Amino acid sequence: MEETREKMSIGDLLKSLKEEFPDLTISKIRFLESEGLINPERTASGYRKFSKSDAQRLRFILKLQREKYLPLKVIREKIDELESGRVRAGDLVPGMIGSVEVGEDLAAYDDTVLLKENVPQVLDILLSFVDTLEEFGLICKHEGDGGPYFDKEDVKILRIAREFARYGLEPRHMRMYETLTDREAIAFEQIITPALMSKDQEAKRRALDNLLQLVNLSRELKDLLLKNRVKQHFAKANQPIPF
Repeated sequence: MEETREKMSIGDLLKSLKEEFPDLTISKIRFLESEGLINPERTASGYRKFSKSDAQRLRFILKLQREKYLPLKVIREKIDELESGRVRAGDLVPGMIGSVEVGEDLAAYDDTVLLKENVPQVLDILLSFVDTLEEFGLICKHEGDGGPYFDKEDVKILRIAREFARYGLEPRHMRMYETLTDREAIAFEQIITPALMSKDQEAKRRALDNLLQLVNLSRELKDLLLKNRVKQHFAKANQPIPF
């Protein structure tokens, strides 16, 4: 009885992780379950019940996705390694405490840069898809001693593009973001360029601080505008607005 009371509903699980993972949804939890990455207990009436270990496992998966950009196939392999004792959680995600012993070093999954040739293995993305993103100017490869590579921002864009594709949004649809970004960058440059051309180092520093503030304000505004646009769909479906 005590063990049953400690288990959470899917809603309680979402609440417990929402602060750390703001983008997490019930649909995402169900999707990860359908992929076999989590396996909650089911009551006689079919309701999911999640234990503390289920919550820890889900948190671990989400951190791998967010901080290492690993596809589900690779995450599943890493979980198998964890459960077999070949690695510990802290080796996969810094700061994550695991109960199993250290095994291998996963520096190859460092999110600083990623060789283009390794994109299919690490992100589960076809090189033809990568080439399309490059053609549209959404990402830009750099030349290094080991061959063409992408920096951490482009790796994040690759990950987002991969997830967009799951919903039917192709690289050509992402061009609207590129167009908007170009317009924003031009507008911001017009504001800060005079100060950046000054010989006063303090004025240059203030200009760069202002640029960061403008970027943050722009991000927040776009987030709010988009949420306002989609609220109606939840209202029409008589569903609570999740943000």
